[in-house]
Amino acid sequence: MTEAPWVRFEGERFRDELTKYKMAHHPFATHPFFSRLAAGEVPRPVVIEWVKQFYPWLSCVPIAMAERFTRCSWEPKNDRFRRMILDQLVEEAGDPKGREPGHPELWLRFCEGLGVSRAEVQSAPLLPSTLVAIDDFLYTNRENPFYVSAAGSSEPPNVELCARLLPAFQRHYGVDDAHLEYYRLHVTADVEHSQWIGEIVAAHATTPEIRKQMWDQMLRGFSIHAILVDGVLAATGDGHSAGEGKRK
Repeated sequence: MTEAPWVRFEGERFRDELTKYKMAHHPFATHPFFSRLAAGEVPRPVVIEWVKQFYPWLSCVPIAMAERFTRCSWEPKNDRFRRMILDQLVEEAGDPKGREPGHPELWLRFCEGLGVSRAEVQSAPLLPSTLVAIDDFLYTNRENPFYVSAAGSSEPPNVELCARLLPAFQRHYGVDDAHLEYYRLHVTADVEHSQWIGEIVAAHATTPEIRKQMWDQMLRGFSIHAILVDGVLAATGDGHSAGEGKRK
């Protein structure tokens, strides 16, 4: 019987196996919602409910990065990892001097391009599924070592997803180019973030126990993103849950 990846591999080899599995099995790649969205097959009212529920989760990402930062100790060996996390935190939250908008602000502008006002997005009631996804995301970044929470990050598959959705929102949902900065940014920015995540994972994947925690955190990250979407589909009666996709 073939040994599990966290037993067979370490360091960069384990990082590569983790990334390969993530690219093939993350909900961004496998959930039918995203393939239907790319094809313009999701009804606009469902898309609108999804963007309203994704906003509060996205707004919590800078907080999660801050939690991850606090779990990266002061020792000189972690200097470069702290810089990586801090850089991502500032990009997610926005430059504190106002020179660059944060990702939640870019998402609000995208919503406006869909015809949904920021007031409507910001006042939308949170579904129970959205609350669960937010709570779990914050919890895992607060309680786990920074290198374990990093292993669950969605940056690598998000690059491919944003590359698919960028033209889809233009072609199928009528979002003009001025409102698509969120997607343009992630096609490029998450390439660098993916590299940083990979460096963190490779440097700390030193024992089977740590590697198993990383693998489990990756799977937990899958669940967070599936819950966010499935909750919207259940609330709108759209169907097409993750269970209908091909999960390997």
